[in-house]
Amino acid sequence: MTIDAIEPKDLEVQPPTAGAISADEPEVIAESSPDSGENHEPKTDGVQKRINELTAKRYEAERRAEASEKKLQELEAAKPAPVVDTTDAPALPDDLYDDEAMRKYHTDTAAHSRKVAEAAGKSAYEHQQAAATKTAQESKQQQAVSSYVSNAQRDGVDLDVLKAAEQALTNAGIDPSLGQHIIDDPNGGKIVEYLYNNPAEMHELLSLSPMNASIKIANTIKAKALSTTPKVSNAPAELPNISGGGTLEKDDFERRFPGTEFI
Repeated sequence: MTIDAIEPKDLEVQPPTAGAISADEPEVIAESSPDSGENHEPKTDGVQKRINELTAKRYEAERRAEASEKKLQELEAAKPAPVVDTTDAPALPDDLYDDEAMRKYHTDTAAHSRKVAEAAGKSAYEHQQAAATKTAQESKQQQAVSSYVSNAQRDGVDLDVLKAAEQALTNAGIDPSLGQHIIDDPNGGKIVEYLYNNPAEMHELLSLSPMNASIKIANTIKAKALSTTPKVSNAPAELPNISGGGTLEKDDFERRFPGTEFI
């Protein structure tokens, strides 16, 4: 039957009969056609954003694990030894039946016990204060690392490459104060990546004092590192150009059979 011979009654859409789909035939799930005109870019951007977030969390978790292990080692090394001062502990009198000597012994023992207790309390307080200060410093450091990671991702630095670059700098003997200076820099990740990709300049930099190395980074290395940073525009995505007077475009079927209704 040709399309010219179609009668209006032939265009009636009948409801499907129950059980019309055979159990042997798998149900076909309709998928969007690649050329359907849908804009899939937001989904792609969302997936990439999620990948970046997970990568950053993994990187920071590794940094926290390393920091925790280092802290545990430091605490074990700095753990105060039990305060047992026996140098001036009173000696038991030779004659235990000498009342005067025994009274003096008990008096001296009580004074010595108070002295030991005071020394132990002072040591515990100082240790507690040192631990509190260290905790505050670690919290501040963690915030600095989080900013460092976010800025590195903003500058297009791969975090796996960044970790390898940090390890290379550590193995090369970077001064901790210089390392902290780089972490605190808004483009620290990019600087680390550049040094990793240019080992000759990295070793030349590390041969300088931390102060002179910081000056060299500010004057030359940072500019070189940022020359490879991808430019990211903050402008909103351009909307598609929509034109027309509001009339829907008709397809070939509607043009040939105007007014046809499906019931």
